[in-house]
Amino acid sequence: MEPTFTIGEFIKAAASSPNQNCVRIARRDGWTAVWDDKLADEDTALDTTVSGEQLLYFTDQQFDAFQEGLRTGRPDLYLSTRHDDGVYVFSADAAAPQPVGGVELRFSPAEVEAFRSGVLNREFERAPLG
Repeated sequence: MEPTFTIGEFIKAAASSPNQNCVRIARRDGWTAVWDDKLADEDTALDTTVSGEQLLYFTDQQFDAFQEGLRTGRPDLYLSTRHDDGVYVFSADAAAPQPVGGVELRFSPAEVEAFRSGVLNREFERAPLG
């Protein structure tokens, strides 16, 4: 079963804006969660639990395969689709069933580029065991 995550567990890429508007990643207990920090509000604190309606869940293996694919130009787990208005929509494909169906996260080209930079620079790697 997928774990719950709090706001404080999520990180963003170093190339991201210092103010929200970022793709955020949290990893724990064999799971990776993707979240859009634009969904936070003024009452959001670091210990606030993120609702499953705001998260995309992947096993660590699925997310690691996606990262490796992105680095080599062959994403095995395709997260995003670019729409005509320039917005990228992140969603999960059939290979990554979600606890809450229909979750879509929307990001600007700059947000996606910062995320991509983080993947290429290995900023979202799993913490070493031990």
